[in-house]
Amino acid sequence: MAYSLFLVFALQVDVMRAIAPKRSFVGILALGLLSAAQLLHAQNKYDVLARILQPYGALFYSKGLTKALQMDVIVREGPPLAAEILNQPLRVTLEMPDKLRIETIDPEHRMVVCRNGQRVWAYPRDFAATIAIAGVPAPKGAKIPDFRLPLKDQQIVWLPVLFQILRFEQSSDASGEPAWRIDFHFSPEISRATKCDPWVASVVVKQDDFQVRCLHIESASLKGTIDILASRFETSFPPETWEAEPELANDATAIPAERFASALERLDEVRIHR
Repeated sequence: MAYSLFLVFALQVDVMRAIAPKRSFVGILALGLLSAAQLLHAQNKYDVLARILQPYGALFYSKGLTKALQMDVIVREGPPLAAEILNQPLRVTLEMPDKLRIETIDPEHRMVVCRNGQRVWAYPRDFAATIAIAGVPAPKGAKIPDFRLPLKDQQIVWLPVLFQILRFEQSSDASGEPAWRIDFHFSPEISRATKCDPWVASVVVKQDDFQVRCLHIESASLKGTIDILASRFETSFPPETWEAEPELANDATAIPAERFASALERLDEVRIHR
């Protein structure tokens, strides 16, 4: 399970890196606006997509008050290294720009990896050793990058125009509540401009509050499905969130920032043997 939890942690960072535009956002945004002009006849479904993305985009506003998110999720499908955490609840706690904690919820099988700025620790000790081994020596002083989007505040509101909706239909969530099912990806113009690998995301979204209940994403190198049990946005979380609880402290182990950053960069190359 240690290897799987590290994989989930790393993917949180890797997805942000993968979707970051590689060219000037002003030019990319212009392409998106031109594409959007051709989609006015389907404005309603893009309004829904905008409502879905809004609270997540708000996390990146420099002057916004909402800077933190906590989600309870279950990984239903993932790469081979995630096999040990399939169908088990996990808690993901994020606070911009540099705090992230992912942990198993089952008290009998505690696994935690936590980043607090440039400090990283993991529990138990053998899990921390796995992460450290995955990394290679990096230049002294190498830092873990902040979580960010390469956008200015006034550009974040235009985030929905970067996407093309492939499917929009009535559905229901796992509890039978009315929902929308939406498939989307980068618009063709944006894909060409960013030169990113093709991918498609599918979401099931509750109609009454626009909460995402299921996310499936698929590309040539990644395929995964996550059920979202609960989520809440906050201004911040208490400082102790990012520290090991007393019952974990003795076996919680620090990981050098340069080792951890290197392990993330080498994620696609690493094959951990048990």
